[in-house]
Amino acid sequence: MKPDQTILLADDHPDTIDTVRKVAEWNKLQLIEVADGQEAFDIAIESTPSIILIHRKVPVLDALSATVLLKQDQRTKSIPVIVLCHDASIPEREKFQDAGCDDFLITPFTTEQLKEKLEAWLP
Repeated sequence: MKPDQTILLADDHPDTIDTVRKVAEWNKLQLIEVADGQEAFDIAIESTPSIILIHRKVPVLDALSATVLLKQDQRTKSIPVIVLCHDASIPEREKFQDAGCDDFLITPFTTEQLKEKLEAWLP
C-alpha cells in the first residue's frame, strides 16, 4: 500500500464509512465516497481508483451488477473489487466470484482488518 492510492467506497452505512475514512487518513490514501453502485461505476470509469469497496446491497446498481460492468470494461477490469457484506455463504461467494469480485470483507470490520485487506490487494 502506497500513499496517494485511491479507494472508491460505495456504501451508505455510517460505521463502515467512518472506518474506511480512518484507514485512508492514517495511511495517506485518497478516498472517494459514493452512495450507490451506478455512481461507483461512473466514478471508476472517470478516475480509475486503485481499489473498489462496494457494499453488497448498495442502491441503484447492486454490487453484483456493478462488478459485472466493472470487470467487462477495459478501463476498470483490473481494479480489485472487494464486496462488503454481513455474511458470505459459499453460494453467495461463488456468485460474486463468477461476476468478477476479487474478495470479500465481512461487516462490521475493524480498522486493522481493513488495513490487512488493503495491503493484500494494493501493491
